[in-house]
Amino acid sequence: MNDLANFWSARRLRRSLAFGSMALWLLGATGCGDHQTGAVTGLPDFSALVKANNASVVNITAVLPLGALPDDEAAPATPPAETPGGQNPLEQFFQQFFGFNGSGGQPQTPAKPAPIEPENNSGSGFIIDASGDILTNAHVIDGAKQVFVRLADGREFKAQVLGRDEAGDIALLKIDANNLKPVRLGNSDQVLPGQWAVAIGSPFGFDHSVTAGVISAVGRALPDEPDQRYVPFLQTDVAINPGSSGGPLFNVQGEVIGINAQIFTESGGYDGLSFAIPINYAMGVVKQLKAHGSVARGFLGVQVQSLTREMAEALGVDRVQGALVTGFVAGSPAEKSSLQPGDIITAVDGSPIHESADLSQRVGLLPPGSVVKLTVFNEGKTQTVRVTLAPLPKADSQHIQSMKSDDLIVDNYGLLLTQSDHEVRVKAVDPQGPAARAGLMPQDVLLSLNQHEMNSLDAAQTAFISARTDTPNAVLIRRGSEQHFIALSLTAD
Repeated sequence: MNDLANFWSARRLRRSLAFGSMALWLLGATGCGDHQTGAVTGLPDFSALVKANNASVVNITAVLPLGALPDDEAAPATPPAETPGGQNPLEQFFQQFFGFNGSGGQPQTPAKPAPIEPENNSGSGFIIDASGDILTNAHVIDGAKQVFVRLADGREFKAQVLGRDEAGDIALLKIDANNLKPVRLGNSDQVLPGQWAVAIGSPFGFDHSVTAGVISAVGRALPDEPDQRYVPFLQTDVAINPGSSGGPLFNVQGEVIGINAQIFTESGGYDGLSFAIPINYAMGVVKQLKAHGSVARGFLGVQVQSLTREMAEALGVDRVQGALVTGFVAGSPAEKSSLQPGDIITAVDGSPIHESADLSQRVGLLPPGSVVKLTVFNEGKTQTVRVTLAPLPKADSQHIQSMKSDDLIVDNYGLLLTQSDHEVRVKAVDPQGPAARAGLMPQDVLLSLNQHEMNSLDAAQTAFISARTDTPNAVLIRRGSEQHFIALSLTAD
């Protein structure tokens, strides 16, 4: 495994998970950064912001179901361990200090086991409406039997769960209380990297803790989080820890711009990277939760990858941006459309697509039945493809449509190919050859080369004979259930 692979494999993306009642770790928190138009001068004082918003931030306790209790009658009593002298430690204690063994000479009835206390999760939230609506993360109340909300003035209320959205990690709660102070909502679409951000929450149970930092990036897609591919996260360096989940992220105007949700960590605690759900996205979810109790998302069913410099060169594209189509979910709107592997989607309804994650985020904001206008580039031409979105399946299908025994040696690329079940597969790869440098592996299925279909060894031989020798070639492969393009070149960079 190379250094880059080691770097990613050593890190785990974790939700700033609800603080468990079974453990407590004490970690420090820091804040840093500043940005103003022109020169940076001085450091800000957030005390007025915190004072104005503390009453709007709440602590949330989710009571999980009771653990399984042992069967008193069925479980045999286990007598206390005896000492070499024949007495158990309790009998020895009574004999030494009181002159009898404590049993009165009668057999002791084993004590019944104490009830198992329910485990609690705790997190944060904030009031968005004076009527009692509260926003938090869905994972804060995951599996909860009951949910309680504690206000800054000490009042505590049982909360009703109005709705939750697992894919967006958002939950909407409601309490019946008076004199509630809602937050002011900002516009997360106007957030820029380098701007100050302030979080208020309950890390490790320390209520109304304040941390500050800067916006590190916007529109982030999170690796290894396929369930949240629809959320364009705000990345910050604001210290977030277990218990901070669901708390608000403020701008310097005291407006909420996000919901603190996840951290990127090696240690399990804050390592300098935290992620918040943009408030504009969250309020779109809230609108659906209040109306329907659930969220319906549009489904395109296209499999894509981001462009690299080599792949852009192989496809004859002068810009390294857009979502490169590699395959389709069977029966999906994309599979039924005129889209083809090798198409590059550059915009959705006029909004530019810079990388593959942007496509899921744009489409996921639209309801089923929406007609999306995709701007598509292929072979030097731009066209518009209109697709009607279907409802998002409850469980995404893993079946990817493919393009339609003797062995074939492709010596100059270091490949040994074989044909089975009407597919051309990689049988072996020269570890020092161009194919290995491009990332091809045994068992990869070759689907096309420069958009010439390879459904037989004869077709593969024809395609490789006509392959370019001075610039990279775009090869569509399938590995497992995933399809993607690689740039195959005879020359190393």
